Amino acid sequence: MIRLLAVLGMLVALGAMAPARANSPEILQRLMKEPLTLFDWGLYQLERDMARAGERLFANDPTRRARTSAIYDWRQGLVLLSLAAETPVGQRTRPACADLFRRLVAELTGDAPHSPYAAGWYLHDAFQPKAHFFASRFEDVGTKLLKVVRLEVALRASPQDAAAGDSRQALCSGPLNVDPAAMLVELKS
Repeated sequence: MIRLLAVLGMLVALGAMAPARANSPEILQRLMKEPLTLFDWGLYQLERDMARAGERLFANDPTRRARTSAIYDWRQGLVLLSLAAETPVGQRTRPACADLFRRLVAELTGDAPHSPYAAGWYLHDAFQPKAHFFASRFEDVGTKLLKVVRLEVALRASPQDAAAGDSRQALCSGPLNVDPAAMLVELKS
């Protein structure tokens, strides 16, 4: 008898939810029908992590602002993580760019086990929902992701400096586990 009442209670609750969904705007109904892939999940996590890392890196310097993003570049077949920071002209140098790159990677991988595999572990964790179980797959997802995720850091002029004609910038890029000697660092005007 108790089971019958419990089942009836669940049916009533489910019946009450159906009209709410039927009354939802069309756009919400369409979004509710869309599947969320592990790729979508990972991009969302990376974008959130980049924004948080950018805030932490410049928390003590209110004069500098950082813009971050995580996008998929289908032309290159790469996930691009980027941070662009407004930087005074004297600090837009190769060493400063490489240093910010390293500090950003350290922020992103801070919760990873401290090992040479920290960057791969971080990427694996970003693309894995916490209730999903990758361990049954016989592949190193983190190592594979390191080959297709690229981090780009740009030290740029502030809007005021750019308006005054100073467009110089320092750019550095590479995978999260890049050897500092192999990091691509360039100065542009």
